[in-house]
Amino acid sequence: MLQAAILYTWIFGTNILNSPEALLFAPSDLGVLPQLPRDDKGPVFAEPWQAQAFALAIRLSAQGYFSWREWADTLGLELADAAERGEADDGSAYYERWLAALEKLVTAKGLTDVATLFERKEAWADAYRHTPHGKPVQLRPGFRIDYKYRQSPLHEITRADGVRKQIRIQDGHLFVCNGCCCGRTEKGFPALPLDDFKRQWKQRGIRRRFHLTISGCLGPCPLANVVLLEFHGRSLWFHSINQPEDVNVIYDYVERMLVAGTIMDVPEVLKSRLFIRYLK
Repeated sequence: MLQAAILYTWIFGTNILNSPEALLFAPSDLGVLPQLPRDDKGPVFAEPWQAQAFALAIRLSAQGYFSWREWADTLGLELADAAERGEADDGSAYYERWLAALEKLVTAKGLTDVATLFERKEAWADAYRHTPHGKPVQLRPGFRIDYKYRQSPLHEITRADGVRKQIRIQDGHLFVCNGCCCGRTEKGFPALPLDDFKRQWKQRGIRRRFHLTISGCLGPCPLANVVLLEFHGRSLWFHSINQPEDVNVIYDYVERMLVAGTIMDVPEVLKSRLFIRYLK
């Protein structure tokens, strides 16, 4: 683990850091790295984690896990993809792209896998949420999420402009109506447990298999609050989803289907709120 980077100067309101440790194993041809933030003394870092990410890539290359040219090419592709997505080109997100490129390369080389990386990120996010302000952030002992059903496969698609992109083929999708009537208590409709839908979707760790969309009007308005559950190509419409307990039941149902890998019978408590929306 690197020591804290050394303060070097102050530019445009941002701490710019030089880390001797980060440069210890740096190859002489740093110039092949596209858009590398640097000054006359070498690379500069706005935060200590950037120096750590920089040093990690250098150390892995020095140990022979990938060549420096291979690393430069991978980073270049990641920066080009970011530019194509319209992300800012002011250097502020350079090391976020560096980290994304590093994750892709180490998984491609079999040094780790996507599930392990995602699990570790969630563990640190959990640690951050449970650490009192002003205290060092530490992983909680025993914290672990089972990701056996939480990674959906990637599929490559060619866009109309000829560019090939990867997307995740997910198991399902939950649409929560937040339109003209659902949740509009001023119109006499029940309150919508919107925060519960968002919070549980994140906390359950199912985002890479199952998507959530807070939508405009889904209709039919007289049945507010309405949600649409899509799973393995089947559409299930529910009305009167008004309480946090209803949200628990829906996500529990989704997780059971994710584990089973197939559509399952609707829970008894939801059957009375299942309705037909379209002609067959």
